[in-house]
Amino acid sequence: MGIGGSLEAHSSTLAILKYEMMLIKSLGAQIKIINLRNIKLPLYNNSSVLKGKIKDMLNEIHTAEGYIFASPEYHGTVSASFKNIIDYFEFLAGYTPPYITGKPVGCIAAAGAENAGATTLQTMFNIVHNLRGISASNSFAIGSASTMIGRKGELKNEHVKRKLKRLAEEVYNLALKLK
Repeated sequence: MGIGGSLEAHSSTLAILKYEMMLIKSLGAQIKIINLRNIKLPLYNNSSVLKGKIKDMLNEIHTAEGYIFASPEYHGTVSASFKNIIDYFEFLAGYTPPYITGKPVGCIAAAGAENAGATTLQTMFNIVHNLRGISASNSFAIGSASTMIGRKGELKNEHVKRKLKRLAEEVYNLALKLK
């Protein structure tokens, strides 16, 4: 399950996530992408009621065997839309097992500046650990991410493609082993 993107119409983070999920699909996995722009999720609060499409989405999230989280970096951390969907994971506390216990999660932080993304990646690791997931060691930050996406949404950087391939293989293989 891929979760990410941004609210931007031509999100470089979403383009990177889509590329990553196609790599995982090519390994034999069934995939689903939750595009943060398309779900129009209301702001989470503790008195939110779980129903309808949100409940269905969380059920799908809980049953997934592995995850790719992709967030743009805004001011040194994950985007508000990414954090909002993560806050909804609180409903998964009552599931068995709770949250995303024991499942692999690859994290991708897509930053605007050349050397940015490290603090966002660390935040994502903290989120994964708090949700009882397993952070993939090949997770990484991409600086100047928007410059690596072509006009048609294609990924142009061969170095990033290699890193995404390693991450896809790790998450896929971990999911198989932990299943």
